[in-house]
Amino acid sequence: MTWIVSLCLTIVASVSAAPADSLRVRAEADIEGGRPERAVAALKRVIGTGEESARDYVLMGQAYLDAGNQKEARNAFRKAVKKGARAAGYNGLGLAYMASRQGFRRAETYFKRALRADPGMAEAQYHLASVYLETRKRRAREAFERLIEMDAGYPDAHYQVGLLLEDDGKRHEAISVYQQEMVVNPAHPCAGIRLARLWLSLGNSEEAVSTLSGLLKAGGDARVPANRDLAVIALMNRDFERANELFEVYFSFLPEAEQRRYQDISLVADDEDLARFEAALPEERDALAARYWIRRDPTPLTPENERLLEHYRRVAYALEHYTRPDGGWDKRGEVFIRLGNPDHISRWDDIQAERNRELQETRVDFVNRSRMALAISPGLPIFPVAANAKWEYWIYAQVDGGIEITFAEVFKGRRYDFAPFPLSIAPHIGVHLAEFQGAVIMQNVVARRPSRYSPDFADLPIDFYYYPADFRGPESRTRLEVYYGLPASEVVRLNVDGKTDLILLDRGVALFDGLWNEVYREVDQMAFRAPSDRQVADGAFIPGVMPVDLPPGTYQMALQVRDVVSGKSQVYQQAVVLEDYHKTSGLLISDIELAFATEPTEETEGEYVKNGLKVIPMSSLAFRSHQNAFVYFEIYNLKQDAFGQTRYRVEYTLRSKRDRALPAKILHGLGRVFRLSEKDQEIVIAYDQAGNRPDEVAYVELDLTGTREGGQLVRVAVTDLLADEQASKEISFSIVP
Repeated sequence: MTWIVSLCLTIVASVSAAPADSLRVRAEADIEGGRPERAVAALKRVIGTGEESARDYVLMGQAYLDAGNQKEARNAFRKAVKKGARAAGYNGLGLAYMASRQGFRRAETYFKRALRADPGMAEAQYHLASVYLETRKRRAREAFERLIEMDAGYPDAHYQVGLLLEDDGKRHEAISVYQQEMVVNPAHPCAGIRLARLWLSLGNSEEAVSTLSGLLKAGGDARVPANRDLAVIALMNRDFERANELFEVYFSFLPEAEQRRYQDISLVADDEDLARFEAALPEERDALAARYWIRRDPTPLTPENERLLEHYRRVAYALEHYTRPDGGWDKRGEVFIRLGNPDHISRWDDIQAERNRELQETRVDFVNRSRMALAISPGLPIFPVAANAKWEYWIYAQVDGGIEITFAEVFKGRRYDFAPFPLSIAPHIGVHLAEFQGAVIMQNVVARRPSRYSPDFADLPIDFYYYPADFRGPESRTRLEVYYGLPASEVVRLNVDGKTDLILLDRGVALFDGLWNEVYREVDQMAFRAPSDRQVADGAFIPGVMPVDLPPGTYQMALQVRDVVSGKSQVYQQAVVLEDYHKTSGLLISDIELAFATEPTEETEGEYVKNGLKVIPMSSLAFRSHQNAFVYFEIYNLKQDAFGQTRYRVEYTLRSKRDRALPAKILHGLGRVFRLSEKDQEIVIAYDQAGNRPDEVAYVELDLTGTREGGQLVRVAVTDLLADEQASKEISFSIVP
């Protein structure tokens, strides 16, 4: 009979244990799934059975800790210790005190107790090392290295050692440690990124790209920063197409609020653009921002906007390096986004003396602009900061004659603001010292120009001459002709393509309407051999014309030439107004085209052919004194008499812009000379002409022999003698040696 009773008791016990086990499993799943309140409820039911274990109290402490209830967490961990789970309980108590951000000392004590209870408890060792990161950083590296000895595969251990090695400036050692982290934990979200950046800092972009590409293939959270860093590297290598693609992928991973940080133009736009942007409806702002960046595209003939890509890079860097605890960036980030990379940085924990003479002179000039005799000490800020302050200062040698901006930590946590005025400063000193305070400096800089950007790829070392002129086009359109030229003396500065023995230049023109919508784009390539010394001496140049037919109106034009070998380019931008020459009434004349050759031709088509003439433009608007110049223009809407005849007068005025300098002389034009007058600085000649068409072509040849160097102005005035109407245009050119 006794054994039957025992059997029954065993059955009852197993029945009561089964729900407890399932509750434990459920609690562990809830903790893992981020549902700590449900885990607490399940564990309370386990404890209510009277069959609780030390492990149950450890789980309870973890659940309370995840729920933010540190007091109840400590109570649960203490019960776990009493129940015998000393190592786990002490480790939990350490975590509970560590979570308070004020109990690091007590947390250290409990982690040490956990290690005494279980010397091989790697988790407690990791947390102890983490406490040292906050309290005694010099001991942190030793603690993490001890952790690696205990468990070489413990997640994050090698990474933390790498960060500490980086802080000590031991980049090569840090690379080795990050590589070990990648071996034991390939999915680590940061080790690969830090590794790639170190390779990049050492000038090894190939290893950096290889590392980041590996992170993309591996997947995981590291894909997001990997795309961003690959975009930055592509931007550094001037692979703008690739950079644009990678940034777009990176943005696709970001929440909308984070994407908005990259699209915000408040730190780069002037007051007028900002007012327009803020007054727009929310659904209109994306289009306004897009037009804002189009206007600032340094190479409008490429699909990518290099200025916008640089803005992305600056924002990404500010978010990575100058982050505020509440999100966004501190004042350093704001300055970085506006002005880009400083020429020099020195800070309290990494003092860098200015060794470059330009930087030294910049600081001297910066101080000399004020009446205050502030001391200049290499590596230390000019603006006075408190003795115990954490500071850093940046130098921009090319901004407003050279500026230095000093930042100081406002609150703990590496949040920096412009360095404040020293306490108890005398008012009369403060007035002069204000000129050196970061907020005042930036206020003055921003008032003149909100942001700075100087693309190093847009400094082609040649002068690319051009000017636009407009004429009547087909149907209701106006023909814009853009004349350009490359002087032989400039072309010799370009590189010859080693494969073809040719100089290769991409050329193109783009036009945008008043809303900066693109209305026209044409890009092609020129290939030619380097000019000879004789051609250079003779002043030869390569002429060209790019015509386009557009509706009348105001446009923004961008003309670009790019050296294919060096990748550098030159861009010219200006507004052009295209007149409506299809009006049926009223005398009109086209713009003036200045040419170095105009001759009749039987050709009907060709680059320089129009109206039975071959007109080769002088795109530089500069002639030598032994050359002749031609003035070409078109006349529209002349009145015809009853017999279909027209009578009109063309008056040419040539005026020198120099005092008492003879202008060029008019050799001959079309028609009968009506009047000729000459003065010291001006020649006027008028021709009377007759025809049988309402639209005519006119040109005159100028003799530049003996004309002094300097500026000249040509004015053309046409008078319709039948309609008593007049129209005029003028153009300037120069005489050069």
